Amino acid sequence: MNVKYNIVRVHRGRIIDEQERVTLMQLSHICQLQPERIIEMADEGILEPDGMRIHGWRFPFSSIERIRKVIRLQHDLRINLAGVALTLHLLEKIAQLEASMRR
Repeated sequence: MNVKYNIVRVHRGRIIDEQERVTLMQLSHICQLQPERIIEMADEGILEPDGMRIHGWRFPFSSIERIRKVIRLQHDLRINLAGVALTLHLLEKIAQLEASMRR
């Protein structure tokens, strides 16, 4: 029997498919941030939206968790967005190395 499962998450009472894309305004609303802050994160390479024009940008649902990490890093460590981008990059590299060591 071949069964395919879709991953879903519940966000504030709404079930969201993991593959769903959100607009800049939706992401702004969900994360309670001004759109300009999200644009700054994209400019720093922290977020990678699909689309050429800002008004047409679509973000993967995983951007919500990434933004929450950014906010925590900025609050806890008091670092700017460039520092957050570097920190996230290094954390991802560490996770990749740990995963390859486990294999």
